[in-house]
Amino acid sequence: MTTVTTREIQRDTRAVRQRLLAGETLQWKLGGRVVGHLVPVPEIQHPLPWPNLTARLRHLYRRSAGSSQPAAHQIYGDRD
Repeated sequence: MTTVTTREIQRDTRAVRQRLLAGETLQWKLGGRVVGHLVPVPEIQHPLPWPNLTARLRHLYRRSAGSSQPAAHQIYGDRD
C-alpha cells in the first residue's frame, strides 16, 4: 500500500485523485502516523431486469395463465 502525506494531498490533489481512479489504495499519514486509508469506490453494477413471469406462465400453461377468473372457478369449469 502506497503512503501519501497531508502535504501531498494538499499540493498535488490531482495526482492523488488519478492514483485513486487507477484503482490504487493509499495510506494517509499525518506526522508519521497513519490517520486513514483512501480506497477507490468500486463501480456500481446494475442488477439484471426482472424476467417477464406472466409471459413465462402463459407459455407454460397456454390458456389459463393471466386469466381474470380465480383458480377455483377454472378447476370447477374444467371438471365438466
